Amino acid sequence: MQYKYEPTSYPIVVNIDRLSVSYNKSRVLEDVTMEIYQNQITALIGPSGCGKSTLLRCFNRLNEMIRGSNMTGNITLSGKNIKSFHPVELRRRIGMVFQRPNPFPKSIYENVALGLRVNGYRGNIDELVEYSLCQADLWDEVKNKLQHNAQTLSGGQQQRLCIARALALQPEILLMDEPCSALDPISTARIDDLLQDLKERYTIVIVTHNMQQASRVSDMTAFFNLKVTPNGSRIGYLFEYDKTIEIFHNPKKKSTQEYVSGRMLYG
Repeated sequence: MQYKYEPTSYPIVVNIDRLSVSYNKSRVLEDVTMEIYQNQITALIGPSGCGKSTLLRCFNRLNEMIRGSNMTGNITLSGKNIKSFHPVELRRRIGMVFQRPNPFPKSIYENVALGLRVNGYRGNIDELVEYSLCQADLWDEVKNKLQHNAQTLSGGQQQRLCIARALALQPEILLMDEPCSALDPISTARIDDLLQDLKERYTIVIVTHNMQQASRVSDMTAFFNLKVTPNGSRIGYLFEYDKTIEIFHNPKKKSTQEYVSGRMLYG
């Protein structure tokens, strides 16, 4: 059963309608209906294996790259079905930052500039590289070593470089799949502060197991849960979705309360 949340005053940028996903005919996510709001941070939380990352990958059709995957239902971006976009165009408009920093084995500068060249950017690449690094709160730390190998940066710096790389393509939406799981608390706090600045220009969807992070940075929170079928399969589904303050302080469902309280204390 899904809880019907009260809509916000922000425009809907992504609409998910009865989305289900399976891998090799095994259902992993079932009947998800929800909306993502413009210039808001939406956190996806829930136990491991409940389909959070699978849902994230649906937004820019990365699941299509996985053999045996199948998606039913619809996702629209600004009212247009994502299947009508060319995948390259869709992934430019919906950028993604992965769980572990994955800079290219190239210079700091090239990590940001390469995607611009591949996508045929005709403007001033130097200016956009600097702007993107500034947006990711990294410019002051790297401006004098742009030709250094990106893999010499610290883990937190590498993750901010990956954010800059995504932002350089000027996406509308930024997807983040547990972006701080491999980072220390100081680097995590730095990313949290950065997200608050970025949401003024971007819509952000973040998967996290860190309840403190979800409660700190997000405006909306979706709690996904698992159900076990008679044959023992575990299927994820959207259990409750609401403003973050409601999910953490006044959830409508007992299981939501137990999860956020337990993860806040022990997670």
